[in-house]
Formats: sequence, C-alpha cells, structure tokens
Amino acid sequence: MPELKQLEVAYLLISTENSFLSSFRRAFHSITPAMCGILAVFGCVDNSQAKRSRIIELSRRLRHRGPDWSGLHCHQDCYLAHQRLAIVDPASGDQPLYNEDKTIVVTVNGEIYNHKQLKEKLKAHQFRTGSDCEVIAHLYEDYGEDFVDMLDGMFSFVLLDTRDKSFIAARDAIGITPLYIGWGLDGSVWFASEMKALSDDCERFMTFLPGHIYSSKEGGIRRWYNPPWYSEKIPSTPYDPKAVLKRLMTDVPFGVLLSGGLDSSLVAAVAARYLAYSEAACQWGSQLHTFCIGLMGSPDLKAAREVADYIGTRHHEFHFTVQEGIDALEEVIYHIETYDGRVLMKSLEVTCISIKLLTNRSFMKKRVERSKLFTFMIA
Repeated sequence: MPELKQLEVAYLLISTENSFLSSFRRAFHSITPAMCGILAVFGCVDNSQAKRSRIIELSRRLRHRGPDWSGLHCHQDCYLAHQRLAIVDPASGDQPLYNEDKTIVVTVNGEIYNHKQLKEKLKAHQFRTGSDCEVIAHLYEDYGEDFVDMLDGMFSFVLLDTRDKSFIAARDAIGITPLYIGWGLDGSVWFASEMKALSDDCERFMTFLPGHIYSSKEGGIRRWYNPPWYSEKIPSTPYDPKAVLKRLMTDVPFGVLLSGGLDSSLVAAVAARYLAYSEAACQWGSQLHTFCIGLMGSPDLKAAREVADYIGTRHHEFHFTVQEGIDALEEVIYHIETYDGRVLMKSLEVTCISIKLLTNRSFMKKRVERSKLFTFMIA
C-alpha cells in the first residue's frame, strides 16, 4: 500500500501571480507538499568532487520538500544530504545533525514528539540546537541501534557512525514519512525520501518498509516495531487524545483541513478542545483555524461549515473548478509518486488549497505574517 506522505503538510506562504497553473508550478518550488527531504549514499566507488556534485544535484530534486536549508555531509565514500523545512527551531536546527564531537551524523525527515522526555535521559550530553531530531544522534551513542522504539513520532532517518563507517536507516511505525532504499551498480546503498532521487543512479530500488530498520552491521532490514497489539484482530487500546495533541508541537502557525467527514471532524474537535491548554496556544492563540476546499456547492463544504460552527473554529473556505484540478493533476502525481486514488485525492485537495492561499493576498495579510509557515493536520 502506498505510504500516506501528507498526514502533516507545511506551506511557505508567499504572494504570487493569479494564474492558477503558473501558481501551481511555482508553488511546488516555494511550498513544501510534505516535510523535509533526505538523501544518503554509502560505499561509492567514486568519491571524487564530481560525485559530490552529483549528490548535490540529486538532492536538489527534493528541494520542494525543504525550501529553508540545504545541507550536505561528506565522509570518505559516504554522503548525507538534507533539504530542510523548518517547523521546530527554525533558527538553529539545520541538518545534518551531529553529536558533540561530530562522529555521529544524522539526517532526518519528521518530528520526534517525545524529544523533551528523551532529553531527560540524555543529561550527560550537550545539545547544539533546539531541534527535536537531535536526540537521535545522542540516543545512538548511549543505546546503539536499539533506541528506535524509544522514539514517539513520524520520521525517516539515516545515521552514519564515522568511527567505523557503519550506518542505519529507519522509518516510523506506520510509514507517515516516505523513505526508499536503492542499490547502485558499484555496490553502494542509497536512501531517499522520494524515488526521483534514486531512479537515475540505482540499479534497483524499493519502498523502505514502515516500522523497519536497516543495519549495515547486520547487512539487512529487520522490524523494530513490535507492539503487543500487532497481532490483535480487534484493537483493545482505548482512545487517547494524545495522538492528536502531540502533533500540536510546532514553532510555526498550524491548522486542520476539515472536510466535515468523521475522521477530520474528530481530529479538529480534539485539537479545538485541548488547544487552549497546549504550549502552541501561547504562540498562536487558543482558537483553532480550519480549512476546507471543494467544488462550488459540494457537500463537503456544507458539512465542514456545520462542524466548524459547532466546535467553534476560525473557518476558511475555498473553491476550485474541475479544470483547475485537471491542470494540477500531472504534477501532483510527479511529486507524490503514486496513482493510488486515496492519496491522489487528498494530495490534489492539499495542492489546490495551498495555491488558493498563495493567491489570496487578503488572507495572507490578515491571517498570517508574510513568509511564515502554516502547518496543516490532515485526517
């Protein structure tokens, strides 16, 4: 099943021209349709300057995922590249990230929701940034490869231990963030957030399975995620609002995409109820922003308005035409890399609403400071 790349979507809001199609093309270079982008290569026969330039070129194919920073770490025949979308600690959390003596290097796409609790276990370490992902480097130092199940979050990461040139890669439990693995003709091992960074240089590549870890020491992939309920036919775990609340961890404005259906309505209701008691309320206010987009007169728009009125959110409604959706379709497929109907429908909706926000100058002036990020939670 294709991974759902867009459970959390962040956009850089900037003003642009009013043409829908030209705005769309510009949007994918100015806006992030997912989160950060990572690319890592290990064991290249060629480690010349030309190879370094090639890695940079391939990493740029992921630029739409991270417009805020481009980073690259080279160690002999190993490369870790990163395209950053700044959500937590925008000022100092540039990647790749390191331990104290920079012998451990990590590039991460995602968020670690329990990073503050994990830092309590790592008091002997010195943190260089406020990034939630820096804990990964220090956890590896203390716990080796067996720390991944300590992480509560959505993540894909690749870590290099320069002391022995060993490396690991891991993906979150259900595959919220995308990750692919590939193999070059020279025996090199590649990892990337999207296939387009692997397709020209790898002999073969495949989806990196959710809940798994690759270890160069073991030479293969194994499952790290083994919860007690994994084999249950009927889930016994009770409802817990923390599944929504922990996703309010952000240093940028956020909102919920609300269709008026059961899933998005529940997410919005939980977020609206608990927002006033969260740290996010101190920065962005206690009233939740909800967004909906659809064809004029569509039932989703009506249902979303009713839910928004009931739970008391600050609701924003946008419309698009069938032709606008058709115009966007080809490039949406290029970026999400799947024809899966469910993913495609949601991605098209997200893309159209982002463009409407881009071209709605009055919204940008009234609602958010120019050049701020706006994070959407999608159900």
